[in-house]
Parts: sequence; C-alpha cells; structure tokens
Amino acid sequence: MDVGERELIRRIRSAIGAPGRATIVGIGDDAAVYEPPGEYELITCDAFVDGVHFRRDFANYREIGAKCMVANVSDIAAMGGFPTRAVLSLAIPERMSTRDIEDLYLGFLDVSKHFSFEIVGGDTVSSRYELSISIALLGAVGRDRVVTRAGAVVGDAVLVTGRLGGSEVGLQILSRGMPRNEKANEAIRRHLRPIPRIAEAQAILDVATPHAMIDISDGLGSELWHIATESEVGIRLMQSAIPVDSAATEFAGTLSSTPEELAIGSGEEFELVVCIPLSEAERTIEHVAAVTGTEMVVVGEVVAASDGCTLVLSDGGEVELPRAGYQHMEPPGDRWGRSD
Repeated sequence: MDVGERELIRRIRSAIGAPGRATIVGIGDDAAVYEPPGEYELITCDAFVDGVHFRRDFANYREIGAKCMVANVSDIAAMGGFPTRAVLSLAIPERMSTRDIEDLYLGFLDVSKHFSFEIVGGDTVSSRYELSISIALLGAVGRDRVVTRAGAVVGDAVLVTGRLGGSEVGLQILSRGMPRNEKANEAIRRHLRPIPRIAEAQAILDVATPHAMIDISDGLGSELWHIATESEVGIRLMQSAIPVDSAATEFAGTLSSTPEELAIGSGEEFELVVCIPLSEAERTIEHVAAVTGTEMVVVGEVVAASDGCTLVLSDGGEVELPRAGYQHMEPPGDRWGRSD
C-alpha cells in the first residue's frame, strides 16, 4: 500500500459520500450512529479470504468487492428484507496498491448503490499474508414479512428461482483453463458477477405466505438439507424439475458430471429456495415473472421428517438427496461427499 491509513480513509470516505438521513454519524468516527426504522433489524456477516473464497487470477478487485458484498445482500434477501447499511474490515497485504484498494471499494459501492444502502464504516489493518475481507450488513424487514429456514410445513411446494449449475461451470472453466466460447463466457459471468434476488424475494412476499426461504450459496442439495433440518421435515426433490442452466447441460460431459449433478451441487448461485403452500405456487410463479422477469419453478415438496430427504430420479427411483455443495471447515473430499 503506497499511502498511509489516514489518507486511505480519507479517500474511502470521499468515495462513499455523505451519510443518509437515518445515519447520524457515518464513516470516520469510532462507531457509526443511526436511527433504526420501526421494523425488525437484520444483521449478517461474512468473512472472505484470498485463495479460499476468491482468486485474484480469476477476478479483478472490483469484481471481488462486488461479489463479496452480494453474498451478504443475498442473505438479507433470503430473510425477506432490504439491506440498509454495511461495515467493512480489510486485512491488506503490502503488495496491494492504493489503486487496488480503491477498486475493491468500487466493487462494494457498485452493489451498495444499486440496492440503495450505505457503507457507514469499518477498519483497515495490514496483513503479512493474504487479503481478508469481513463484511457486516444490516437490513430491515417488516414485522410480518420475516422468513427463516425453520418454518417449512408438510405439503408445501418447494420452488427455486432462476437456473442452476452455471456458477459451478464458470468456476471449473476458470480453474481448469478450459477453452472459452460464448456459453463458457456466460458461465464465467454467472460465477464472477452474481445478482442477489432482493426484488424476487419481495415479489414472493407480495402474493404468497412463505414458510421457509434460503439463498443458494453452498448448493441446492446443501440448502434443502438446511431447511429440512431446521424445519424438522423431509423434502422430495424431483430430478426432472430441476432448472438446469444451459451451460451445465453443454459442459457436463467435459466435467465428467451430469447436468443435474452440477445444478444440485453448484454453489454461489444466490438464487432463492422457498417453501410455500401449494395453492400459492402458480400465482407466485406468474407474479415473480411479471415483476422481475425471473423464472421460478416448483422442484419438489415438503414431506414428513420420517420420509427423509430424497431425490426422485427421472426413471422413478429414489435415492437420498445428495448433500452436494460447498462444506465449510470439512475434511478434504470431493463435492459429493467422497474422499480419496
């Protein structure tokens, strides 16, 4: 870093701009001060480490900053809320230039400006090792609109927004240095520049009564297991109904997988999985498409806990639902639970 901490803070403060009306004291003091709205407050935080959660040979600093912020915004979306303000902490290695740090903040700001929330403070320290980013994001949600993972009810329909598998394909293309065509570039964009589903979550809440909702950060299989565990229910996922991204279909053979495996295990999709009464499914699908343009489909149903979590294969057979997806702090092994 080629400037001191005070000058860096001055530049960051200048880029962020003046605080909004609800923020009494913004960036630059020992703590931010704001007047909370008359709603429930949400808070989520995530930590990101170079080489684990992002790679600088895959993405530029602006893309890295934006994607880290998107991960937090997606958590707020999954609870039915809106992001309101963020606090950022960076551990910065010496090799990073001031321009690199500014680009990182431009990525944070791209997301905060798009979704109309503020960055109100944080901390910067030097690091002997890799770049580390910590984000705490506050949100607001109406008292009657909070959705958790824990409320799924037997008989609910399970719906998913968007199409799945593209993020995993993009990651594999980057990791393996595979040749790129238009479809490959689309998958890479899907991986590097995901879009959190704030608008889709609000559209769902406008016409339906979601009993449970979660965003797909680790993989569809993993997230369905989360809902089942927290709600004390089982889930039947229909293989034939999974919305598979066209890149997953095109590259599955090259990646020694099937399109459905890629769709079930693909992390960092940031789509929404929602459990709602079956009677509300059709109008929810139509409303989300009309308001946001995003596709939404029924992929399964909530069943009794005694029935477990199963994947109904296209031939009618059933297997246990793969817990596919990224597993935090797990021993080495492949994404389908096998170890070498």
